[in-house]
Amino acid sequence: MKAIEMLELTKGYADKYRKEAQQSLERNNHMNEIEGGEMVQQRHIDAVLVDFINYIAYKHGIDYGLYTKDLK
Repeated sequence: MKAIEMLELTKGYADKYRKEAQQSLERNNHMNEIEGGEMVQQRHIDAVLVDFINYIAYKHGIDYGLYTKDLK
């Protein structure tokens, strides 16, 4: 798999994950430092997802240029 294909696949997963991220963070709070009932704003979730995907791209020498507005 080429790096660009991996990035596109990862973006697709991010598009799906972001819709249920808050519930996933709460469900898995034993694996993170989110306390029960603590809300993480959607814009922060989106920002971390986009930053992480762009970081992976950068490590592969790609300027992917993903923006939060690119997430569905």
